[in-house]
Amino acid sequence: MATDRAIFREPNAYSDLEKAITYFRFDENGYAVPNRFEVLIFSPGANPAEAQKVSLRCESILLPGRNLNTTTDTNIYGPTREVVNGVTYAEDITLTFQASAGLDERRFFEKWQELAFNKQTWNVGYYNHYVKEIEIYLLDKQDKRRYGIKLVEAFPKTITATELSQASNNEIIKTSVSFSFRYWESLRVDEQAQSLISEEFDILANTVQRNINRNLPAVVKLDGQGRVRGF
Repeated sequence: MATDRAIFREPNAYSDLEKAITYFRFDENGYAVPNRFEVLIFSPGANPAEAQKVSLRCESILLPGRNLNTTTDTNIYGPTREVVNGVTYAEDITLTFQASAGLDERRFFEKWQELAFNKQTWNVGYYNHYVKEIEIYLLDKQDKRRYGIKLVEAFPKTITATELSQASNNEIIKTSVSFSFRYWESLRVDEQAQSLISEEFDILANTVQRNINRNLPAVVKLDGQGRVRGF
């Protein structure tokens, strides 16, 4: 009498392990590492070149979190449940900068803070005059942007004290600045990359057209769409 028997196959653990190793080593997703990041600071009224120098000296930063505020829904029978009644973001985040010999980074943020108050009258300034965006990007090993967020309505709330010591003769002074911001939003780094490619393509196309026009006789020229004028 024939009987049906279930056929079991033992998983090939070695093959699965090799696939996992290959995925993490060679796939573009791989691992994210904390020491590959980029910060772009846009101070209101500051020289872009000066802001770029300060951004490059950022040594550490925290990606801010986000929290859903909840309340207990008791207007039901049985077990209660939590329902969302709002959203909050991290109150402040701290950026740490490696200081230059003249503490240019500290002076940069001092000037930014002074947009919020008048040193003579102590009157406070308009909110929109001293807030700006800060962009943070996580990079892969090829320095390609893989994830990004933008802090909206950010300003340097606190410049922390700088410790000076005769005992620290082989250390670099660090300047830490605590930023307040209203909220953050994710940046579509793939769309940014596509936009840059489109801009580079347009520049290349315009350059090619100018070179063609330069070599054509004076009576024959191309219009903006690459067609011969007059036809």
